Amino acid sequence: MEGATATLSCQYSVSRLGLSRVCWGRECGTFWCNNILAQTDKHGVISKVSDRYRLAGDVLAGEMDLGILDVKRTDSGPYCCRVDIDGIFNDQKIIQNLRVMKAPVTVLPTSTTVHVTEAPPTTEYWRAVESSHLAIPRQNTSLFPSQTLMEEPLPSFSLQINIPVLSLSLSLLLLIMGALVILGFKRGIHRRALKTGCLSAKEPPHIIYEIRMRRPVEENIYTLD
Repeated sequence: MEGATATLSCQYSVSRLGLSRVCWGRECGTFWCNNILAQTDKHGVISKVSDRYRLAGDVLAGEMDLGILDVKRTDSGPYCCRVDIDGIFNDQKIIQNLRVMKAPVTVLPTSTTVHVTEAPPTTEYWRAVESSHLAIPRQNTSLFPSQTLMEEPLPSFSLQINIPVLSLSLSLLLLIMGALVILGFKRGIHRRALKTGCLSAKEPPHIIYEIRMRRPVEENIYTLD
């Protein structure tokens, strides 16, 4: 599996063959390993191409297990462990096939914050609430069948206006006011006429005096036959 440590086994008999040269590679070549990853000489000195590869076990005892750290999918494939033994075509070859599986994807739970905005209650909501409150006493009255809930109608005040009567009243009022105005106007004219007549009936003092002076003269006139 990806990310783990893989161990490939390879051993030989040191007591029978003595310390030998050993190599680990991706392929077994004609004379030695191809793409060498790690190897040892006859003195047990280890050399490797990367810190990801190491020889596990006792090298001096012939334990040449190869450990691969943090394996990847690209590490999949054949591996060759070759032990150098004197003679022609006497080398010991061990081929291991490594298969690296893909690591499962771990989904971390994410915290999601949800903001909920409550809309203000509508008129329908308040009507429903009011109707529910009004229905509570009626439901409670069913618990006491002997009591009867009487609903008294509220007194209603209505103002009813008879339009014809109102029109007639206004007409009469206007006629009365018009008659009063005309009567007052006539009285004023009559008064002014009386005052004017009295002034014209009176004669000036000098005219009256002349009349009085003329009367004796007229009395002294004699007629001669």
